[in-house]
Amino acid sequence: MTNKTKTQPSPMKARSFYKAHEWRCTHNKDQSEITAYVEASGEWETVLIVRPTSGASAEHIAKFVCAVINDRIKNKNLLHDAMQALELVMNDGLNFTSEQTIEKVANRIKSKIG
Repeated sequence: MTNKTKTQPSPMKARSFYKAHEWRCTHNKDQSEITAYVEASGEWETVLIVRPTSGASAEHIAKFVCAVINDRIKNKNLLHDAMQALELVMNDGLNFTSEQTIEKVANRIKSKIG
């Protein structure tokens, strides 16, 4: 009797989660669907079906979820840009280029927080 060892499947490569485009809502009479662009397939696919609750319509819940996801994507990009501006100052010191970069990011942050 031979002892065969099982080979483990190679771990899946991590992909970014549907962030190439903003998520969308479509509304039907009794439910709403949230679709996202799936980078792996290159297609728009339904990622969530929303049904109404006793306190909110499916449309309101779907709009809320899309707003949260889309804001998170936008905020992540803004935080990334702010981090790059900070690294620029740390590496090169304060100069004309870093000052311009900081000003752009600061203006974006100001417009975001009102």
